[in-house]
Amino acid sequence: MIPCLNNATSGAASFEGFLQAAYVAGFGAVEVGIGQMQEYADAHGVGALRQAFDSRGLALGSGGVPVNWQGAEDQFRADLAALPARLDLCREVGLSRLCTWVPPRWNVPYAEAAAFCRERLGTIADTLGRWDVRFGLEFVGPQDGFIGRPYKFINSLPEMMHFIDQLGVDNVGMLVDAYHLYVGESTPADLAAVPAKRIVQFHINDAYPGVPRPELKDLKRLLPGQGTIPLVPMLLALRSTGYDWTVSIETFSDELKALGPAAAARKAKAALDGLLNAL
Repeated sequence: MIPCLNNATSGAASFEGFLQAAYVAGFGAVEVGIGQMQEYADAHGVGALRQAFDSRGLALGSGGVPVNWQGAEDQFRADLAALPARLDLCREVGLSRLCTWVPPRWNVPYAEAAAFCRERLGTIADTLGRWDVRFGLEFVGPQDGFIGRPYKFINSLPEMMHFIDQLGVDNVGMLVDAYHLYVGESTPADLAAVPAKRIVQFHINDAYPGVPRPELKDLKRLLPGQGTIPLVPMLLALRSTGYDWTVSIETFSDELKALGPAAAARKAKAALDGLLNAL
């Protein structure tokens, strides 16, 4: 498994600053924003973009799918129309995994939300498949930030696997986040039962101890090993599936980002290495 950095952890203000922070900290991969890649390619050329990764020895773990699929129909269709050009850029730099998150609660009942998600996410998946890109769907644990929406949707790994099985598209899998595994009360055994081809990306972080799971805040997280999540059993379960791609550290912490991108990245890498070395 390859240590990977998400810029939510390092807080770099620029694309190159993020890549440099990952490089100096010794990460082997990064998660990227497609919009930032496009801006860099427009300004410097696709060759320079490839060189920005290659010169630092950075693989591209995954990126966010550049489609506002939860919004209005016209915006969704406009983003779909722009998607092929974005996927051409992904192919040029070797990015073959894109992800999105699925809200855990909706303003409409489950059946209606599921039909909407199947139509929108299935359409995106079909397009990504034509570029040989895998599509990861992230389930979100039921924190109180979504409590204003009256209808429960997908909160756990088994529920997301059920949705993906119903979707029935080969290139669709999960972005599994340790935080949401824990908050949603999914178990290492649930994770171990997932075929490796259905795991597109893995996010690692930790949760504040002494806080009931439903009261944990999504944007308040700790570095791996600093909190209460049983991360070693999770990683052992992940490894048992045969998953061999990136483990990306995504920690939302103002205190960590205040150290500056390079120092934050180094601290994150040390925390992740401590866990991976314990396996």
